[in-house]
Amino acid sequence: MRNTNTLSRDFISAGQRCLLADDIAAIEEIASRGEPGLSPMSRIPEGAEIEYCGAGFNDQTLKIRWRGKFYFVFREDLSAQRKTAAQCACC
Repeated sequence: MRNTNTLSRDFISAGQRCLLADDIAAIEEIASRGEPGLSPMSRIPEGAEIEYCGAGFNDQTLKIRWRGKFYFVFREDLSAQRKTAAQCACC
C-alpha cells in the first residue's frame, strides 16, 4: 500500500507548500455527474504557490492543490523546479 502522507521518493511531505520557479503542466481533478475525472492538460504559472497533497494517479505523478482545486503534476517537472528554485521553501 502506498503511503500518501510522506512522499519519501521525493522527500516531500503532504501539506508542504512551494512557490514555482517556472510554469508546470497540470491535470485538474474534476467531477462530472458525481463521477471522478481528469481535465485536459493545462499549466500552473510561475510564482504560483502550490501545496503537496499526496501521491498521484501513478508513479510519475503527485497530487497538489492550487487556488482551492486539486491537480496532478509530473514528478519530473517538480524535480526540475527543485534544481532551479532557490525560493522554493520545500526544496
